[in-house]
Amino acid sequence: MLVLITGHKGFIGRHVYADWQQQLGKECVHGIDIPDDIANFNGGDYDLVIHLAAFANIRESLDNPHKFYENNVTKARKLFDWCRETNTLLMYASSSAVDGEYWENPYAMSKWINEVMAPPNSIGMRFTTVYGENSRPDMMYRMLEDKTATYVTNHTRDWIHVEDVCSAIRYLAVSTIRGPVSVGTGISVSVKELANKMGMSHLPVRELTPGERQDNTADVTLLCSTGWNPTHKLL
Repeated sequence: MLVLITGHKGFIGRHVYADWQQQLGKECVHGIDIPDDIANFNGGDYDLVIHLAAFANIRESLDNPHKFYENNVTKARKLFDWCRETNTLLMYASSSAVDGEYWENPYAMSKWINEVMAPPNSIGMRFTTVYGENSRPDMMYRMLEDKTATYVTNHTRDWIHVEDVCSAIRYLAVSTIRGPVSVGTGISVSVKELANKMGMSHLPVRELTPGERQDNTADVTLLCSTGWNPTHKLL
């Protein structure tokens, strides 16, 4: 079996890349990263493509929508088309933002377009709020952990550990599920509660957060039908 993982140097991607190398051996897992390598994809003898090379930041997408459309949609099209032509299983990062009013921000819209253009033999993984080792410095959990956060919000979030994301991908890869599937824990914790537990209760609350859902708790019924269950508990 030969697996291609795009975005293998990113937060989720590096964990998934290492996980599949451990499962199959290093020679069976290839990686390419963003942005130019995705646009220059020329195919191969892959049995599975796990596409994680995307820009993921709702607030930045409001300021620079073209950047998110160009990378998340335009540069991914060649990869999606190749998987369609070869009927190669494609597992790609979608987002829980699509579950809400996806037109409210360019990032969510780019993920909705991915789901529309995805080939039949594909799984759109609607990740909730992923946290864990080596997460991006601009992610809320990491900022609370590093004591760099300057505010919290009134949101509740379904926080899923990156190791549970890795195992969910493995379970989905051997399942018969196709189409969008929510990847979370099914349990939500408020940002304020998490901040309090991490010793950051003094942070002010930012009320105005355009384009962001109040809650992103996943319905994990479909995912858990594969036999998967999360093993990490946030609090």
